[in-house]
Amino acid sequence: MKGAITKNFRGLRALVIHAEDANRQMLVGVLGRLGLDVRTIDPQDAVLPDALAGSDIVLADMVTEGLPPRAAPDALPCIALIGSEAPSQLARVVAQGCASHIMKPIRSSGVFTALLLAVNEHDRRRKADREIHSLRQRMAGRRIVTRAVLNLMLAHGLNHDDAYERLRLAAMNRRLPIDELAREHLALTPHAAEPSAHPWVPADDRPDTPAPNRRMTR
Repeated sequence: MKGAITKNFRGLRALVIHAEDANRQMLVGVLGRLGLDVRTIDPQDAVLPDALAGSDIVLADMVTEGLPPRAAPDALPCIALIGSEAPSQLARVVAQGCASHIMKPIRSSGVFTALLLAVNEHDRRRKADREIHSLRQRMAGRRIVTRAVLNLMLAHGLNHDDAYERLRLAAMNRRLPIDELAREHLALTPHAAEPSAHPWVPADDRPDTPAPNRRMTR
């Protein structure tokens, strides 16, 4: 994994979702020694959603049914507490999006490793999700710009480069992203635009015959 690895977990608010027993007591003690601010809650407690909202990391007993699923890319990092490799427990691990686990009975060894894996994998997932979202936005913006350029070419007899340049200059003059201006143009001209549809595409500035279509390089 590229970038710095988080190894210091002091101050993180950890929520342990587990019934009161020796495993929970051991886990709370280890987490406290690692500097985490630990809160415990019974899996069936009605205030579980509120407790999740005020936490930075979750350590959940996978024996429990009805745990809130991993609902979003920015959901909390999760560590599964499992006592066996039963299919039902492993299915909950997948549903929660847990990046690491701790086997029961819980001992002091392995807790730090589970924290390191869960926190850093969660950060990696969030970064990947942001990058994917950004790429999708850029791709959508390029499709909008292409449609607007084609609209200008057909409506005003412009070649590809000239149509794109008109759109680009208009966006610069109005201090707008080019894809935003392209959306505005398409909203106002859903079909082939009339020459006077936009003041920034003057009708008397069109070539008599369309110039050869040259491939645009951005």
